[in-house]
Amino acid sequence: MTEWDLALNAFKAHGKWIISGACIGIISALLIFLYQKPVWQAEMVVGPTDRTGMPSLSSILSQGAADAPALQYFVKRIDASQSSDFTRFETLLDSPQITRHLIREDQDIVPFKSVESLQIWLNDNLQIRPYGLTPYRKVTLRHTDGAQAAAILGRIYSHSDQIVRQDARIKTDRRIVYLKNQLDVVRNPDHRNAVISLLKEQEQTAMMVAIDNAFAGELIVPPTVLAEPIAPKAVILFPALTIAGAIIGFMLGGLIKALRQ
Repeated sequence: MTEWDLALNAFKAHGKWIISGACIGIISALLIFLYQKPVWQAEMVVGPTDRTGMPSLSSILSQGAADAPALQYFVKRIDASQSSDFTRFETLLDSPQITRHLIREDQDIVPFKSVESLQIWLNDNLQIRPYGLTPYRKVTLRHTDGAQAAAILGRIYSHSDQIVRQDARIKTDRRIVYLKNQLDVVRNPDHRNAVISLLKEQEQTAMMVAIDNAFAGELIVPPTVLAEPIAPKAVILFPALTIAGAIIGFMLGGLIKALRQ
């Protein structure tokens, strides 16, 4: 007896239950499709700025100055800070720190008014994924209101970049003060030239911090809502519930038949 014969015999024995289960599955799918709110997805793509991808500061120093231990340590600290700005920006995107900013400044667009509830919702609906083989990141947010999802993504981006910018402003101001103090005590010409070069670079950074542009993360693709909702999907919902109903009907019919015997 082939598999087709077994399936045909099973349908003959439990056909009424299988058809009934399939019909219930179709009705359930129809009710879900009619009454469940559509879930929309907004997405944006972010990446490192030109500033975070700049060459190492050691390339602007003379060989004699680059060999000075104190300057080596200082340059490494600045290089590490610049290279980690985008990493910190990416980490902030779904952090409780951003959630607190949203509650404090954007209560008109977030679906919850407490930090705990909003953080749980973001953990369930916000995703950050690599964008192909590039250093970019695709950030997506699911919401029953597509416009609000896009607005929330925009605010998440702004808050994250602003936090990194503010921290960089504090660190840069401290470095400028330190380098100016070093000019008063350094006598070696190579070292003085190196300190002057580093001071100019930090002053340029201070100017960039003050400019109202992307600092740590650049918005490659602005928040955009997909053209169609991601749920419920009729092409998935109806076949899945129909098959599930038919299977349950078959099992229920077999169980009832066994109990009657």
